[in-house]
Amino acid sequence: MMLINRLKSTSFLILTLIFVVSSSFRGFSQSKEIGGGISSFNYTGDLVRTYNLANQTIGGHIFYSKTFKKGWSSKLMLAAGRIKGSDQGKSVDALSSARNYSFNEFNTEVSFQVQYEFLDFRNDRAIADFTPYIGFGAGFFLINRADKNATYSDIQLMLPLSIGIKYNFSPLWTIHFEFAGRKTFYDYLDNISEEEITDKRNSTFQFDNWNDNDWYYFAGLAISYTFWQVDCPVPLSK
Repeated sequence: MMLINRLKSTSFLILTLIFVVSSSFRGFSQSKEIGGGISSFNYTGDLVRTYNLANQTIGGHIFYSKTFKKGWSSKLMLAAGRIKGSDQGKSVDALSSARNYSFNEFNTEVSFQVQYEFLDFRNDRAIADFTPYIGFGAGFFLINRADKNATYSDIQLMLPLSIGIKYNFSPLWTIHFEFAGRKTFYDYLDNISEEEITDKRNSTFQFDNWNDNDWYYFAGLAISYTFWQVDCPVPLSK
């Protein structure tokens, strides 16, 4: 309970900080975007220690983004797709291979990020029509799992850290490619931790290193439509 309260407090502080930062700037012109596209999820944790393309899955996402200062934007995103992993293939060790455990669960997430664009690619006089960017934020993900190996909440906090490229192929349309790691704060994304499991041959194996929290990863390709808003200057009082 103490850990859950701490995570809630941490997420509240992070979201408050992001909101304050994004609200403290006012540019002369602002843009708002809505978009969506395909996404892919991957995982590293107790079953898979390194990024493995064999565990890549397909999903989808939609988002709303707002530019609040030159080079800075905020992004609210909803994404969904499956996350999977297996002891087979690139096993951690011989015991993991013999354990023969796997999972394949549906994941839904909501995240809020602040992004920084390195190039002013939206300007008519811009030297490039694309820009690399980085982002950070906070969010929650939901995996509604029936056969839990321990007691834990279905909703968990995660911190997204992203890099990507935006390509503005017209004044109103933009292509986005993003890759992001999702830092989680629990060790049951794969439904295993320091517990033990009995395989089909009734042999008991240690599940994993319980000191490590799991990560999952998001890769997305999307297209967005831009709505421009120009702030008119306030007339001087006589």
